[in-house]
Amino acid sequence: MLLPEWLSDVWARTRKVRVLKDGMDGGPLDDREVLSRLTDRTQVDRARELTTNGQFTGDICRCLGGPTLALYDADDQILGSGTVHGHGSISWERSRFGNDLQMAEPAALALFLAECGVAGQLLSLFTDLVLTLGYYERSDAPQFRPAGVPAALADRQVPDTVRDMLVSVGGNSAANLPEERVRVLVQRLAVAEPDPIARADALMGWLGRLPYPTEALWGEGVLVRRLLATLSEADIVAAAATGEPVVALGALNWAVHQPDDRVVAAAIAPTLRRLLP
Repeated sequence: MLLPEWLSDVWARTRKVRVLKDGMDGGPLDDREVLSRLTDRTQVDRARELTTNGQFTGDICRCLGGPTLALYDADDQILGSGTVHGHGSISWERSRFGNDLQMAEPAALALFLAECGVAGQLLSLFTDLVLTLGYYERSDAPQFRPAGVPAALADRQVPDTVRDMLVSVGGNSAANLPEERVRVLVQRLAVAEPDPIARADALMGWLGRLPYPTEALWGEGVLVRRLLATLSEADIVAAAATGEPVVALGALNWAVHQPDDRVVAAAIAPTLRRLLP
């Protein structure tokens, strides 16, 4: 039986889907942690749509992938499984077919899994959103913001009230500012903008404009996440839900560094659905 025929057959008999932790290296399916159980017919149909629509590649992704979707019939008997891989592909019964499916809507699958309670889905959307918004670092530009260039702070829309403290600090050094200086930055930001949601919005707009990956992850991005850490998750989520694309990117950057990204995923899902396939 060819893979398209197999998928049609097993999904026709599927009544439950379990989203399991890990990918090809996760061990026996029955021994794995269950991240989510899909039993509602609408959810099962949506899972089928997202993981069977697309183009077969005739090849396999070299990563181990994860999470894994396991399909069960009405008697709770396993019918088969597929592992989600990088770059929007899913591998159904790899040892048997060796033919990954490039999904038509990979971002939609990540957001659907987040809605179903699966954490850690935003990371798979990070690079695509960066590329869509044009914030991937240029090969002909410095990886870190150079010191002494006020225009660079203006381009990143760093809040005016802290620019004088940061203009002499390069992006790499900003990641390691002493705690005392960070406290001063926090105090200045609070005085200039008493509304914590507005502060969160400004900080995430700054974070979203940092070139990815070096500056956004390891340079000035570290400093902005330290500043965001002084705000409540509720304020950050409220700001993230504004729909501004660059704020959504900043919120995503913040969320992937937290233990659980699901609340932020729900807040920025409408923006991501508008921007990503």
